[in-house]
Amino acid sequence: MKFGGIELGGILGGYEIVNMAATKLPQELATGIGEINAGILGATFQPIWYVGKQVVNGVNHLLICEEIRSTKDKTTGIVALVVNIPPGSVGGKGAKVAKIIEEAKLEENIRVAFLGAVKSIVGVGYKAVAYVGSQVVRGTNHYFVCEARGIYPDAKPYAALVCVNVFEGATSLVSISPIGGGSEKAGLFGYAFTW
Repeated sequence: MKFGGIELGGILGGYEIVNMAATKLPQELATGIGEINAGILGATFQPIWYVGKQVVNGVNHLLICEEIRSTKDKTTGIVALVVNIPPGSVGGKGAKVAKIIEEAKLEENIRVAFLGAVKSIVGVGYKAVAYVGSQVVRGTNHYFVCEARGIYPDAKPYAALVCVNVFEGATSLVSISPIGGGSEKAGLFGYAFTW
């Protein structure tokens, strides 16, 4: 499978890339998320995209999710969620949240490039949830999974993949692609994930 001209697959950043719409989650993972949503207080998680998995004391599954907070106004946000299915689990029983990432911790030069590229966008704000990786082209393309939100009252967030190019000190926005939303073609390209 290709995304943005990049071949997906393999093991990158410790995760075996799955790159799958949340509508096609494996049954044990869907059951595990159901258990998490039933047992966690304060929020529920609606998967948007299944990024990948890694074997560590069971299996960690990395997902991009809509987080729906149990507040009076049911505020929402886009997060990266790591779900652990423990060893010996039958059908996803005993799943737990290993990590919730609401905002990426970026190296200063990458943070400056991202902010420089998205500052001129009018009507939508972007917050980097995860730095996906880079690709050397004419300069370097940097890829970010972002929470995108219209700048108007009660705007609902959505997940987007933002590509920023840095070439000879100049930063430019290359592309913005929605992630998920039922689209089988919208997905993540698979470089190393950092938080």
